[in-house]
Amino acid sequence: MTAVNMLPLYDELLDYLVDKATPQEILAFKASPEAQAYAQNLIERQSEGRLSPQEAQILGQMEQVERLMSVLKAKALRSLHRG
Repeated sequence: MTAVNMLPLYDELLDYLVDKATPQEILAFKASPEAQAYAQNLIERQSEGRLSPQEAQILGQMEQVERLMSVLKAKALRSLHRG
């Protein structure tokens, strides 16, 4: 698995969230069906070359949140295994 390079502030934020929410709550989190459908629509439009600059920025932000959530969930899982 490849390590994710993140700003220290992101890492601090994720550690804070792991401390405030239970690992189970973090692992159970997922985007709403509407958000998932919107992201899928943007991805399809991007592959067709039909994204506006604003939509491209939104998609980039969504991808950034997805990466952060992946790291957050990995930290939550680690905390469960530590016991």
